[in-house]
Order: sequence, then structure tokens, then C-alpha cells
Amino acid sequence: MPESIFAAACSRIGQTVLHIDRNDYYSGDWSSFSLKGIQNWVEQQKRSCDDDLKYSQTDEASILKEGEYLLKMPLKAKNFKDIEMKFHIDENKEKAPTEQESYVQEKVHLSVTDGKGNPEAESGRKDEVNKKQIENNGVDPLPVDTNINYNASQSSSETQLQDFAKDENQSQSFTDQALSGDKEAENQTEVPLDLVSIDDSEKRTMEGNVTSGSEAQLEVENKGYMSSTNEAEKKCKDWSPSEIQKEWRRFSLDLSPKVLYCAGHMVELLIASDIAKYCEFKTVTRVLTLLSGKLERVPCSRADVFSSKLVSMLEKRMLMKFLTFCMDYEKQPEEYQEYLGKPFSEFLASKRLSENIKHFVQHSISMTTDKDSTDEGLRKTKKFLQSLGRYGNTAFLWSLYGSGELPQSFCRMCAVFGGVYCLNFTASQIILNKEGRCQGIITTAGQRIDCKWLVMESSYSPEEFISPTYPRSISRAILLTDKPLLPTDTQELSMLCLPCIDDPYRPVHVLELPPGSMAAPQGIYVFHLTRLAGDHVSVNDDLSFAVKTLFQEADDDDKPKVLWSMYFRQNNTSQIERSASVPENVFLMPGPGPEIDADTPVHLAKDLFQKLYPGEEFLPKAPNPEDIIYIDNAEASTSGANQSDFKEQSGDTDKTQNLDASKLQSSEVVYAEPSSNDQSAESSDQSGIVVDS
Repeated sequence: MPESIFAAACSRIGQTVLHIDRNDYYSGDWSSFSLKGIQNWVEQQKRSCDDDLKYSQTDEASILKEGEYLLKMPLKAKNFKDIEMKFHIDENKEKAPTEQESYVQEKVHLSVTDGKGNPEAESGRKDEVNKKQIENNGVDPLPVDTNINYNASQSSSETQLQDFAKDENQSQSFTDQALSGDKEAENQTEVPLDLVSIDDSEKRTMEGNVTSGSEAQLEVENKGYMSSTNEAEKKCKDWSPSEIQKEWRRFSLDLSPKVLYCAGHMVELLIASDIAKYCEFKTVTRVLTLLSGKLERVPCSRADVFSSKLVSMLEKRMLMKFLTFCMDYEKQPEEYQEYLGKPFSEFLASKRLSENIKHFVQHSISMTTDKDSTDEGLRKTKKFLQSLGRYGNTAFLWSLYGSGELPQSFCRMCAVFGGVYCLNFTASQIILNKEGRCQGIITTAGQRIDCKWLVMESSYSPEEFISPTYPRSISRAILLTDKPLLPTDTQELSMLCLPCIDDPYRPVHVLELPPGSMAAPQGIYVFHLTRLAGDHVSVNDDLSFAVKTLFQEADDDDKPKVLWSMYFRQNNTSQIERSASVPENVFLMPGPGPEIDADTPVHLAKDLFQKLYPGEEFLPKAPNPEDIIYIDNAEASTSGANQSDFKEQSGDTDKTQNLDASKLQSSEVVYAEPSSNDQSAESSDQSGIVVDS
């Protein structure tokens, strides 16, 4: 991600940018995949680099100049290992119909005509129509001659479908784009005859794609069915592996999931640069905690605190007083001065807070451990409180379709301003001169490309450039379940910081994504588990406490049931150490770390940009298309004039901008900045970002 942000900033000020990627997808270690995509990714991780990209046969004499030499770069990243992926459910041979399916079968009557126009017996339609019968009767796979018997009026059933659509839209955050994409995918899928009548049409309706009566060829005769769907939806569906695989397009699974602080640096950059228009967000609606062995919702805002039944009135005043202090703690250094450098937990104890309040502040608001210092805890608490309330009653945002959308949005901005992107294509060798400065690269196609600066993620770096010491790796798990942690009437996007009994200094961060986050189809919830890895322990054992505590171990358990899981270990490259042999014009960017938010990449990209281009504005807002003036050669080469003048009216004042025609080339873009009173110039506030609460 930091490379994408830096590339967009360079392209925005007119620099020539070539962004190459060894993968056939964007975002690298920050990427998001569909279910089939992540299965293919696992297979790629198991293959050797010889199966993908290869080193080119380079004729050094024809490519290199005097005094230059080559240094090999790795062609494949080795940031992931110990990957285990499997289903935890069996394929049901004869699955009993659910309550809503049984209801539909009782209330919906279908009669199918054969190829000669004779109606099939209604009792015979209840049995599955096999392929042999279809061929003999000449019935199309998609039944155009299906006649439906109704006992209810057309207008009544249309009203029911509209009411059902309203209920679905209130509980889901499906965008028009997503709906249109789903419809296109469905139109491309050939549906068998026996599924169109009840199963598939009903399934599509229940899962959010509400179709009209003519599209589904299905009408319901009783209004009672519509009122019973909400109760039926609350009951967990009995999923099978094949059914989950059929919904592979609806999944969006992150390798490195990150939330955004509502007032964090990433959100501010997205607004200031207008890159927010490429993304959509959903609020993290609740923060959970494990209190006395039970999951509880943490009161964060003033309204939550005073409406919570978890804390007494005395504790409510105590919590509000402490949070008010944290908002301006810098102005009261005498309150915490003696605890600087000491654990934050000691400072909380000095404030005589109750055990519940200390638990909420440490594990859910600041998300710190007993090792974190007081100044770190106060800083994180203030950051949380500053973000609270900007986009509703929450401190965090989640990018719809996954965190992988964020680096892609910066890549798009880079491409808009002339950046070139090449996937499945990378550098195989670095060209160095006798002074040790980078002159360029040799690609896997054997092509030489010269460059002024070379910026790369650490997995592209030769071993000589990185110190051999690495920080602790990261234990990760992605789980698909049949229900949320704490079921409610609405879909909740939840966060949880879970201290573990084996090592409380390494908590497990849990992120719960409902179907409304565009991470999974209806009826399935995605859970991301992240923890700093322990020494000499497997990923499964490292996360076992969280899995056993939060998820179902027996069939009679009320906890969410794990349907599918993927465990893996990820190298923590967030704190790399450059060796002394790194050329002065080569810069290594860290990868994702165990932190929960996406602010670190912004700092890294901005620091590097200001180092290489001091005085330049970092990712200014892109001009409005109406403010762009295109000048071609014919306009620039006006005979008898070396300059082209034009005037722009701004209120009562004339502004004259002089353009040097000799410096203009074909298709060059000149930006006429909007004036201060131009209504098209938007201010950088929360209106610049689309949030679906």
C-alpha cells in the first residue's frame, strides 16, 4: 500500500511512474480475493518460482554500460507460509428442506407444459425432473413455457415483494453497482429447470437479489409468508461445501484486513486528494469485549455510556470524567507525568477506576497491553475519541469489498495522471554503477529500464539490502461461520480485542464482517483473527484460545459454527532494517504489520515523498474536469505570438494566466485552479467520503 500511495503522489505532480507487479492481481500482500481467488492464491504460494516468472537470459555486453554490474532480485515473495485451508462441514447427500423452503413448497403451485403444450401432472412436478425427461419432452433448460397457478392477485404479490425488498434494503448495504454486477453474473449462469421453480428463485430472493414476479416466475399466495421470512432468515442455513463454492463471487477475503479511524490520516488523505470517490465504506457498528466469560458490547460514546446496563451510575461518571481528560491530556501533564515510561495499566490503577472501566479503556478503547506505556495508551485513547462521532456512533470505518480496495484506489489515481501499471511482470535484476548507485532494472522480459529512483516493497529486495533480523511473524486466520457472535435484529460489523490466557501481551484482534460489508453472501459471516505469533508454536495452536472461546465446538452449542477456515503465518515486514549496501536512490517499503488500522502506510509514503520532492504538495485534490483546459499544437503555435493569454472571471476581479506556448505539447493538460468562491471546490470534510452506516 505505501508504494501505491507514493506512486499516486509522484504521478500527481507530473513525474513519470512505472509500477510493476510480479502478481497477476493488484495490492500484493494487502489484496482481497473471492473464494475461488484465494484458493488459487494458495496454490500459487505452494508452487515454486520456476512455475511462474523466470530470470531472463541477459546479454550483459549489449545491455550494460561501462562500470555497471547486475544484482539479482527475488522473483517470488516468501511472506506467507504454513497455509492450511479446509471445510469443516460435509456434503449433505439428502438435506432436509428448511422451514422457509417447506413453506414455499406448500404455498406455491407450478404447472409445466411439455414440448407439445400439454401440462405436466402437478404431483409429478414435485419430483425432480431428470435430464432424460427433459430431453424426451423437449423442455428447455430455462423454462419459457412455465405456467404458474395463482390464488392471490398480481397486485397483492407485487406489493409483498416490494415490502420484502424494503426490509432487505434496510438490513443490507448493497450498492447499485454490486446489484448490477450480481445480476450480470446470474444472467451468465445457466440455471437447471428444477431449480428455477422454487429453490434457486427463492434462494436469490432470500440472499438479497430481490427480483420481480416476471423475472423469478414465482408468486406467493399468502401475505403471511412475507411476515414469516424475517423469522426464517434468523435461523441458520445448513450449508454444504458445494453451496458455498457456488457463491464464490460474493466473497471478499483479505490477506491483511485493516480498519480506518474516522479521523485518522488515511481518511484525511482520501478526502483531501478526492480519492475517496473510488471507495465506499461501512461503519464498524460495535466494539465487543469478553467480560467475565461473556461477550458484551462496549459503551464508547456518551449516549452508549449512559444507556449501558453494564456499568453503574457511579462508573458512568467515572468513565466520562476519564475520557474527557484523555481528549486534552496534553494540557494536564501533571496528571500523568510521573507515569511516563511506565505501563498504561499502572496509570489506570492510579485513577481508582473500577475493574470494568479499566477493562473497557485498556482492552477495547486504547487496545493496549500491560507492556504498553502510559503515553502510548493516552495517545491511542485520544485517537479513538477524536474519531468517535464523525461518521455516526463509531470510531472506525471498513472499506466495502475489503481493504484491498484502498491500494487499488491510489493505483487508479496514479494511472489517471499518467502512471503505467504492469501486472505479472517484474524486475529480475538491479543495474548498479561503480559508485553503487542504481541506474535501472532488467525486467523478466530482458528489457532494460533506467530510473532515477527505485522504490520497492521489501519482498522484492535482494538479500544483501536487508538485515537478517526480522521481528516476530503474524498468526492469521480467516473463518466463515453461519451466524454472528452476538445476533441482533440488524447486521453488525464488530471488532474485538481478546487477551489470551497463554500470553496476555499478545491479544487476538477479531474483526467480524457481515454480508452487508460485501465480504460474504447472505447467511455467512467472515471473521479475521490476527495475533503476533508466538515462539515455536503452530498457527492453529496460537489462535486456539480465541477459536474455542468464540466459536462452536459441539453441535448443540449456540456459538457460531465454523464452515470453512484458512490459517497461515505472515512475515511481519512492518519494521525492516536496511543494510549499509542499499544504494542511496533505492528505498524499501515495509509490508503490513499486526496493527489494526491503515494509517502507517500514509506516514511512510508521505515521509518518502517529502524527502525526494521537498516543497511539493503531497497528493493535492484532483481538479474538476470542468476546470481542465486541453491545448493542442494548433492552438499553441499561433503565428506571430510566443504566448497565449486567456482570462478567467472570478467575481468582480479579472485573473489573467499566461501560458508559454513553446513549452506546450500535444495533449498537455493545464489546470485552471477554481477560485475560492467557486461552488465546485469542495472543502475537505466528512462530506467527501461515502459511508454506509
